[in-house]
Amino acid sequence: MPVHLVPRCARTMSPAVIVAVATAVTAGAGAFAAPAMADTSSITIAVNTATPEQAIPVDLSFSGSNALTGNAEVEAVVRPAGGLSCLSSYQEDTATFPGQDETIFAPGAESVAPGAYSVSGSFKPPAAGSYQLCAWLAQNQNSSDQPVSAPATATVAARGPRVSQLTVTVPKDLEPNVTFPVAYTTQTDQQLALYSVLYAADQRPCASSFELNQQQDRVETILSGFASPQVFGGPVTSTVTTKQRTGLYLVCTWVEGPNTGEVDDAASTPVTVGTPTPPAPAKPGLKLTRATASHRHGVSISGSSASGFTGKLHLSAACGSSTARRTATARSRRFSSRFALPAGCRTAKRVKLSVTWPGSSASAKQTVTRTVAIAR
Repeated sequence: MPVHLVPRCARTMSPAVIVAVATAVTAGAGAFAAPAMADTSSITIAVNTATPEQAIPVDLSFSGSNALTGNAEVEAVVRPAGGLSCLSSYQEDTATFPGQDETIFAPGAESVAPGAYSVSGSFKPPAAGSYQLCAWLAQNQNSSDQPVSAPATATVAARGPRVSQLTVTVPKDLEPNVTFPVAYTTQTDQQLALYSVLYAADQRPCASSFELNQQQDRVETILSGFASPQVFGGPVTSTVTTKQRTGLYLVCTWVEGPNTGEVDDAASTPVTVGTPTPPAPAKPGLKLTRATASHRHGVSISGSSASGFTGKLHLSAACGSSTARRTATARSRRFSSRFALPAGCRTAKRVKLSVTWPGSSASAKQTVTRTVAIAR
């Protein structure tokens, strides 16, 4: 049965559903040609695991009555739920669902004598989800298996692995270039992989899985990689050490499995080493998109700013020591203004236009200028 790998940032438990009593078929029934039976034959399926889970065997029992005069065979398969019902025989079912049916008992593998019977079997759900079980009681006739009862069916809902705890701790007041520990406390109900990396916090947030993280272009320190031991049980604590330069970092951690790329839990842990210098405020991204001047119409200025920037800008037009000033507000990534030329531009041929943001805690100071000809 193919395995579908689907990263899980969160799961809900689904209880197993125990179904399945097959209808008995008499020897004279016309649904199919069955061997002679003393009375009736039957088969049922019981799911004996209270909370089925991915990659852990689910215990099953197949029981009923063999009313034949000779031995019969128990045959059973399992496949993802949601498709057609169990078909009339093992051969028809496996031919209809090639690549989906996983055999629990193949023809000839599990023989039962006449009378009441009970046999045990199991299967491992390869992924979280619902599964359909199908079982038949059959007898070999002329080298062909013939069902002697209607198929039994049951549904199993398997949850993913349970991670009860994932805690990542790092000491405070870390010194630059001094080794420090990173401690992982985990509690899981099956063996899973613990992956963890550390990188500068300004590179981007943690990826959704360790495998996707390895595909991204970033400088990092691998704290726990593919060769690291798996975690199981707990709570247990494991520790790795590293040392870093002054800066702000992220420790990205994933608990994955049992299949590659399946994330059962994840954590993003900020780390500060030393006393990092606060990053300089970003510039408002001022640009002049249109600037004109004429003696008749004065100065016309239009421009753009960075997304999210809003503020009052200082505009000026200067000819020598003669300057005219105005203000304009940048919003929605745009600003514009019109005002008269200063008196000193009456005989000038060119004027210097400036747009200034004086700076704030959120945005750095910026000035953009352009010198344009003065039209008559």
